[in-house]
Amino acid sequence: MVKQMKIDGHGQAKILNLQERELLLSEGFLCQRDRTMNEFCYYTACRSGEARQMLYSDVFSGDKVRDTIVIRKNITKGKQATRIIPTHPKLAQSLEKYIQESQELLKIRQLVGQWDYKSLVCGNVFDEKHQIICPKCANNIISTAGKVRGKQLYKCKTCLYRFQVKTAFVEHPELRDRVLQLGVYNSQSYGFLFLNPSNPYLFPGEAGNGCISRGTCKEIFLNACRRVEIIGAGTHSWRRTALTEMHKSKVPLKVIQSISGHIRLSNLQKYLEVSPEEVEAAIRRLP
Repeated sequence: MVKQMKIDGHGQAKILNLQERELLLSEGFLCQRDRTMNEFCYYTACRSGEARQMLYSDVFSGDKVRDTIVIRKNITKGKQATRIIPTHPKLAQSLEKYIQESQELLKIRQLVGQWDYKSLVCGNVFDEKHQIICPKCANNIISTAGKVRGKQLYKCKTCLYRFQVKTAFVEHPELRDRVLQLGVYNSQSYGFLFLNPSNPYLFPGEAGNGCISRGTCKEIFLNACRRVEIIGAGTHSWRRTALTEMHKSKVPLKVIQSISGHIRLSNLQKYLEVSPEEVEAAIRRLP
């Protein structure tokens, strides 16, 4: 039996095996928000479109993870029905870590302001006397070279490297190291939880407004797959994998259906992958 695989947006998203799941979560995703959002899709068997629109109050009561997660009717496909999903212990741990790291990142942002990848990884732009030096060759023979978007541009007269002075972490190098550990390389495109107190979403969009976009969710997942060299997977892989794992564990189809939210069993069965080994085992059971 040939397994279906998603290629260039066609076909079904592949089922992820245990090794692929662990690889994605440990090495594929850069920050805890991205890990939690994808674990959410797996441990609730929900669609990525449902996960990205979750409200904080659907998952948390105050600062405590709820025992059950509410997937509201108005964010489900076809707006069919609200689903209540028991919170898996591993998902609860991931959510708690996401909250803790979100609070830490917000404090860093409030202290140093915005940052981007260049300000995190480029060399020093100041020497011990706080004079500007070239971040590429460390030479201090520097001239101005006009402005870009209102910010001063400098030019090294030795290596001709052009650069801007990124001051976000000059006074807090330890925070730069922590940001690198937390995996948020561009604060301008990252949706900070708690940045906008009036925003109810669990996974905010840019500047803390609204929810993270569908395109961003897809980009995060595909970039993670590229990092760990997984081919044929899509954001729907988590949902297909979860439902297939339940089926393999002999969970009754009616129970799986209540979790997945499918109206018809025939639609649910399209999600469930049958391996060649399972087919062979079934044949061998014949008397």
